[in-house]
Amino acid sequence: MSTVETRAGTRAPLFFLSYSRSPARRATGNPAEYVSRFYDDLSVHVSELVGPVTGVDPGFMDSTIAGGERWTPELLQAAGTCQVFVPLLSSALLRSAWCGREWDAFSRRRIAPRHGAASAHETAIVPVTWSPTDGAPLPRVVRDIQRFSPAAMPDPDIAVQYQREGVYGLLTMQMENAYRAVVWRLAQRIVAIHRSYLVEPLVPTGVDELCNRFTEEPG
Repeated sequence: MSTVETRAGTRAPLFFLSYSRSPARRATGNPAEYVSRFYDDLSVHVSELVGPVTGVDPGFMDSTIAGGERWTPELLQAAGTCQVFVPLLSSALLRSAWCGREWDAFSRRRIAPRHGAASAHETAIVPVTWSPTDGAPLPRVVRDIQRFSPAAMPDPDIAVQYQREGVYGLLTMQMENAYRAVVWRLAQRIVAIHRSYLVEPLVPTGVDELCNRFTEEPG
């Protein structure tokens, strides 16, 4: 795979948020309101946990264009330099060729443990249940990676609510306590991966180098 060097002065995001654009909003290219809130809240928590790091932004979300129109150099750079890939799993995401290529861009990169105690099997991909996908055929790349589940919650019902409804469901039903707890635990998980692993940069020179990982045989 061809690569380009990370440009001097370019800030690398700690996490990359991959999501399916809502068809109703494609005319303007703006993300859904709930996705924007989730991204903002997650960015605040990640920034608080890691503190100021030179050359690093807490996160990246492509909110400038409607998915499927064109890939900007900024998007390619972010997918090739971020440390954690966070796909928001939904039935729409699994049908998105755009999101399948974002997954491919990240999964091609080499992951190196920062210390001997780190597992050699970390993918640095943290799938988050955005909305229920019960009954939907899952591509192998999705089946092979364990979805994020909030651990050690003060209220065990929160994890159950998240797994059943997804983040979108928690927001829709105004389950604020559960939503806030899930976002905080996710931020901790992202930072834990960042501190234990280095995902080496590999920036594609163009979208033509990438394939849709979701077109693999479902199960």
